[in-house]
Parts: sequence; structure tokens; C-alpha cells
Amino acid sequence: MAVLLEIKNASKRYGDQILLDEASATITDDGKVGFVGRNGAGKSTLLRVILGEEELDGGEVVHHPRLRLGYLRQHDPFLPDESALDFLMRDSSQPDWKCGEVAGQFELKGDYLDGPVRELSGGWQTRVKLAALLLHEPNLLLLDEPTNFLDLRTQMLLEHFLRTFKEACLIVSHDRGFLTATCDRTLDLSRGKLTAYPGKIDAFLGYQQEQREHLERVNAATLAKKRQLEQFIAKNRAKASTASQARSKAKQLERLELEEIASDAPTAAIRPRSPPVRGPPFVVLILPLAIPTAPWPTTWPSK
Repeated sequence: MAVLLEIKNASKRYGDQILLDEASATITDDGKVGFVGRNGAGKSTLLRVILGEEELDGGEVVHHPRLRLGYLRQHDPFLPDESALDFLMRDSSQPDWKCGEVAGQFELKGDYLDGPVRELSGGWQTRVKLAALLLHEPNLLLLDEPTNFLDLRTQMLLEHFLRTFKEACLIVSHDRGFLTATCDRTLDLSRGKLTAYPGKIDAFLGYQQEQREHLERVNAATLAKKRQLEQFIAKNRAKASTASQARSKAKQLERLELEEIASDAPTAAIRPRSPPVRGPPFVVLILPLAIPTAPWPTTWPSK
């Protein structure tokens, strides 16, 4: 086992939102890591920091000398009228036979390999990008929601590729089934901290639920103790014989604190805009229609 990447005391914030709060983690060359956390926690931001596209406010990310980083690009890297084979040769500087050999692992053959790559569907273009990744021979892959917009066949190929890939991966995904199929470790980003777990996503979520239930029980006991102390203080602080005991209990009360429990999803405060004021308020009165009992006249008087 060798260390490829170290995140040391990383801090990052956007305005009042703290994404990384002196977070630390180590990525080694012997595992595939599922990177999880609620939406907006900062997972994609950390990937961009690792790639050098953003800077930390504090701390550092250490790339060890043997690290060869690979990233599945989300943008379109293709030139006009370029074939998939032309792109692979240009991107990797590898000969055509080598590019064709790797492309074949993703079923890129015939017109899919030799025709204009920009005319391929999004799933087939993802296969081209995966072949390009492999041609660079990375030993750490960074994948950010790689299954988004993939057809089923391409997702199956991607899962097979990752299971047979001999090097390390760091994969951000909300697809629990995909992470279960491809990753043997879990890295969680919550409240600005990184927590490594030596198991698959389901085992981690079970552990996380147990921790939450434990903290809820601790908080319930703390609240009960608070109520007990408050009742004692209220009854005894005015009595000369028990005032000192009440002061002692008050100090105990001050020391009691509830444990913070991380939520599964971000909270959102929605404040509807007030409608513009266009004039004084008015009331619409709906009155019953008076129906005459006498028959309607067949002629009307002239003016």
C-alpha cells in the first residue's frame, strides 16, 4: 500500500457556507473509494481542488511523486469533424493500434471509432472519454457523477471497467447501487469534515444510522436531566436552606450540552416574495340575483 494523495487540514468556504473545515484524508493505491455526502456539501469542490482548478483557503493537498491523475471530463474535448480514433491519438499521443485496442474494450469499432465523434450520443462519447482515460495509464481516477445521462449498456460497461481496473478510484455518486458494485471503501464529507470508512456504502450508511440513533438517545437523556435540574432549581433557589444546592445544580445545568446530529439533507429556508402593493385593498361582494315573480314584459316603454 502506497499513499498517492494527502488532504491536510483543508479549509474552504463560500461566503458564510463552510465546505471544508480543517478536513484531512489519505488516498492510497489499493482501493476504490465511494465519495459521499449531501448535496452542496463540497464534494465536487474538493475534486476541483485536487485537480488544481480551485484553491483552498487553508491547508494543502499533497500529490505524491508517483501519482498519475485521471479525470473523466464533463466538457466536450473534441475538435470539429474529428473521429474518435483521431481524438484518442491526439489526446494520448499513442499509436492508432494502441488506441484501437483500448477503444475495443468499450465496444468502439467501425463507424463508432472512425466516424465524427461529435455525432455520437452522450453515452458513446463517454465511452470515448473512458478510453482516453485508460490510454493515459492513471493510477488514481477521479469520477464525478459518472453515471449521469448514461444509457444502461454504457453504465454496465463502466461498472465492468471499474471492477477490473487495477488502480485506485475516487468516485462521487448518488447512485448507491453503482457505488456498491464498484467501491470497497467509503469517504464521507459532512459538516466540513472527511471521515473514512473501510467498507462499502451500505455498511457505512448502517454505521451512520447507528451513530445517529445513539446520539438521539444521548440527547434524550440529556434533555430529561435538564428538566430534572430545572425543576429542582425552580423549587429550591428561593429557600435559604437549599439555595446553595440550587446554585450547584445551576452549574451542572450550564455544563449539559446536546450532541450535534448531522442531517441527511440540506435545509432550505423558502421565503415567498410579498406581492407588490397596487392600491388600497378592496372587497368584492357577491349578491344573490333577485328574480322577479311577475312575468317579463314583452315590450319596453319608449323613452
